[in-house]
Amino acid sequence: MANLTSNQRNNLLRLINQLSQTNNSGMSENFSIDLPGFSADAGMNLNFGFNHGTDTPPSTPTTIREVLLNLTNEQVEVFVPFGTVTGTLLTVKDDYIVIVEASGAQVLVRIDNIELVSEL
Repeated sequence: MANLTSNQRNNLLRLINQLSQTNNSGMSENFSIDLPGFSADAGMNLNFGFNHGTDTPPSTPTTIREVLLNLTNEQVEVFVPFGTVTGTLLTVKDDYIVIVEASGAQVLVRIDNIELVSEL
């Protein structure tokens, strides 16, 4: 059985997180995940303790810009058509972000070009 790569593990965790955020009914959900070297069939209660009668669950970001704003000053990996940019998300502007790489270089990335963002 093959081990998951770091990217596969991160994508799996992100998928499970998205599933938990999109289910507001508190019902049990059955789902299946098949990755090379990893398979999971599970019936999981994706409620995660939300009391839908009195508590309001945290709002889920609806745009990539909102996701990025929540990751300011965090270590991120941003996937764009020309490759991957990794570093600290310094600032989020209207149409671009600034990432400081480990070398100290500042990279400006247009938000429209971002395919995927992952917190490290």
